[in-house]
Amino acid sequence: MQTNKLTASALLICTCVIWGIQPMFAKFVVREMSPIPMVSIRYTIVALTLFAMLAWRGEKLLPPRRTWPALFTMGILGVCINNVTQFTGLQYSTVTNFTIIATLTPIVTALLSFVLIHERLHRLQWLGICSSLCGALYLLSNGSLAAILTLSFNIGDVLFFTSQVAWALYSIIVVRIIDDVSPFAIVAWSGLLGSLTTAAGAAYFGHFELPSLLSPLALGSYLFVIFAGGLIAMIFWNKGTGIVGPSQAAVFMNIMPLVGIVCGVLFLDEHFLAAQAVGGVLILSGVYLTTQYRTVAYRLAKYFTRRQRKRQPLR
Repeated sequence: MQTNKLTASALLICTCVIWGIQPMFAKFVVREMSPIPMVSIRYTIVALTLFAMLAWRGEKLLPPRRTWPALFTMGILGVCINNVTQFTGLQYSTVTNFTIIATLTPIVTALLSFVLIHERLHRLQWLGICSSLCGALYLLSNGSLAAILTLSFNIGDVLFFTSQVAWALYSIIVVRIIDDVSPFAIVAWSGLLGSLTTAAGAAYFGHFELPSLLSPLALGSYLFVIFAGGLIAMIFWNKGTGIVGPSQAAVFMNIMPLVGIVCGVLFLDEHFLAAQAVGGVLILSGVYLTTQYRTVAYRLAKYFTRRQRKRQPLR
């Protein structure tokens, strides 16, 4: 069980590192390509790649019939709504604002999980969620509350929040079917159904425009968005979420701002500030508390039991 949780943690950390970098690449793509064909082409390529892998591995291509409604819903939520609103939002708002709004995902996921599937969290897990949220906000504001309070939000930020709600619902559904459908097949079928729905809806309303030839920078960025963010990360996310549950998995998303800071230091010659160190510690502490709450609870109980015994007078 502990090994499974460590595996899930590794998968989710890798996923959030990829997704932490992805908005920077996506920003280059949306300058030359509208979000709807960007999403539709992306997940069609992902789905076809995965179907080829499933056939090569000799796995069944068709999932159980009872899972089709869930897969179709996941395609609408995780591919159509989540991606279109996120990439459209990047046309109106900033990567920083997206990262800030993404820090709300663990709270949204925990609340929806409690309401929809009655997933209860330990008090230490709620503490971990709050610690991670505070760390992400502290990190992004450079330790200044005024910086958060004076932020301006626009239609792009509303789209970002819609994207996070859709993703929270997607993650909840993953848990319901992960025992019946492999992570590869989940991404393949939800990706195909989502991309077809996106393209059909856009064509019906006259909003589907085929992209022109992309520049080398946009093309390279798009390949990253397709294969790293759409293929590898989605498989890792579904596998990790199936092990630890949607609420615990969502906490890992607060690693994304930390990834942005590290990339800035390593590749853009930016400076590492004290506020970033404090924020990073809070985020990682929150992730540890949420995923290892049983270990923490046991150690705390053991510590307080010893203290109580020392205080008792000898008879």
